[in-house]
Amino acid sequence: MDIEDDNLSGAAVLTEKALTYLDTLAKKEYPSQEEFLSTMKKECLHLVQSQKSMASLKNELLHVLRNAEKGETLEEAKNLVTQSVKERLQFLKKAEIKIIQYGTSLIREGSTVLTHSRSSTVEKILINAYLKIPFHIVVTESRPNCEGRLLAETLSTKGIPLTFIVDTAATLFNPDLVLVGADAVTPHYVINKIGTKFLAASFPTYVACSTNKFTKKRVAIEEKNPEEVLKNEKKYKNVQVKNYYFDGTPLNCIKGFITEYGILPPEKVKSLLKP
Repeated sequence: MDIEDDNLSGAAVLTEKALTYLDTLAKKEYPSQEEFLSTMKKECLHLVQSQKSMASLKNELLHVLRNAEKGETLEEAKNLVTQSVKERLQFLKKAEIKIIQYGTSLIREGSTVLTHSRSSTVEKILINAYLKIPFHIVVTESRPNCEGRLLAETLSTKGIPLTFIVDTAATLFNPDLVLVGADAVTPHYVINKIGTKFLAASFPTYVACSTNKFTKKRVAIEEKNPEEVLKNEKKYKNVQVKNYYFDGTPLNCIKGFITEYGILPPEKVKSLLKP
């Protein structure tokens, strides 16, 4: 699987890939039900550990695994995985359609909308909105992996004009609205691309994500390879390089959460958090 090495795709895309992978595993042959469940648990744990900040990945894989464990035979367990994956993918698709509709309604003609990182859901909101009204899109490069370049390329290929900037240039454009995705929403923070906290403290910011990214559990913010920030960093004496992909933005800094249930205020989000 390429999920563990994918540092450019958002949580929604990787969660869909992971679910599809479980369906592929369920179609293979196994000597026993115990072997099948053991393989499922091992693969689920590996995927979750590879993307620790993505709550949707953990929530969806755990849901499928719990269903598999209800099977009384090998074939029943495998069928439950296939059925569960199909249901969850359908749910995510329907949720995304609603989120795109709600997100589009926030964008006003002639306004400036800035996005940070590369959320597939935000990308679809921007495309859908631009088909209806003209507005100015600003895309940050999103260091250290600069996945914003891929978003800019996608939008430009579709004939949508935009301004591409370095992350810290956001204040020069004074956006009317900031649209971002999320890797996780906890009782106190939105876990998303590093720099989101600064944007939310400076401009009206909305988070577009389905409720499968909500969790009551603490989400660790991992430190990544320093070479992504500074090549050959060991040759620099007395320099310690820190590379974090994510930061935590306090919920009360977010204007609203664009979910399948509508645009929710931060206080409403807490009631929907999953255990």
